[in-house]
Amino acid sequence: MKIIICLDYSSLTEEVLNTTKSFINSLNSAEITVLHVIDEQLFYATTGYEIQLGEDLESESKKLEELCIQYLGADVNYMVEYGIPKLKIDEMLMQINYDLLIVGRHSRHGLGDRLVGSFAEHILRNSIKPVLIIP
Repeated sequence: MKIIICLDYSSLTEEVLNTTKSFINSLNSAEITVLHVIDEQLFYATTGYEIQLGEDLESESKKLEELCIQYLGADVNYMVEYGIPKLKIDEMLMQINYDLLIVGRHSRHGLGDRLVGSFAEHILRNSIKPVLIIP
């Protein structure tokens, strides 16, 4: 089974990884790819701090990669892409062969996304393959 996990680096990342680890351990074998998209829109709003922002985002990405290895093992395929997350993930999912997509249900954006985060809802509405949303 080929599994894609879409993650960002947030307070809920370890919870998603731990639940994913439990799920994967119940499978006989799985090929795991973690897709992390660094939101390029963050660079549009900054003035003069782009270098520091880039360094901070790279540092977070490295921490996320280390967590993925810690929870999912050294064989995890970790991919970092830059772009608008929803669009870039849609693009990448069209290119990668997978059987299951795992995403976390969390919100970084106000009241409208409280029940199901906007990204998780987007995935649910547009995915052509099975999706596991981890609360």
